[in-house]
Amino acid sequence: MDVRNQADRTAHSRELILDATIECLLREGYAATTTVRVQAMAGVTRGRLLHHFPSKQDLLTAAVARLGEQRLNRRLEDEDDEFDRMLGEARPGESDLGARADWAILTLWTGLMHSSFFSALELWTASRTDDELADSVRSHEKIVLDRVRENARELFGSEITRRPGYDEFFTMVFASMRGMAVTYTLSRRHPHREPMLSTWKKAARTLLLDAVE
Repeated sequence: MDVRNQADRTAHSRELILDATIECLLREGYAATTTVRVQAMAGVTRGRLLHHFPSKQDLLTAAVARLGEQRLNRRLEDEDDEFDRMLGEARPGESDLGARADWAILTLWTGLMHSSFFSALELWTASRTDDELADSVRSHEKIVLDRVRENARELFGSEITRRPGYDEFFTMVFASMRGMAVTYTLSRRHPHREPMLSTWKKAARTLLLDAVE
């Protein structure tokens, strides 16, 4: 037996299972994400699934980590053509502070509306009554948020992020964005028609730019 090929097949089946778990969370919700359903979506045998994940708890804990990796590895400006069409404009220079702030707000919001957020949301809801899952979700969410903060500083640029109150502004606006994003589990409107976009942009200009200039 070729040990390397066997290892590759094992790793591939694990990836298939985790991808199916995340897709199931997104399409069908936490309650419907059973090991039987995931097995069918992944196209693997029951034995193969149980070899990797002996219980649903093991499966969901691994899915939390996988989602975290996906969200950490995404750079908001390296998205697909659909993202580019939604964003619709190039990055303004740091000296054009108003345009740069508007663009950064739009980029943050557009990136947040990725499907990985809604898969993660299913796990957040489930973790309310599952302490073990909550520990895993809490740990990975802290890592993800730290990376988002780092990325946001790059999006806004040093001319804006070094201004007094930037950290508090980011905390407030991103919390508002995440709260608004939750409503899109019911809403069918296009993210770029979100009324709060103008409010977030105005807040950036008022709190970070007008107060100094």
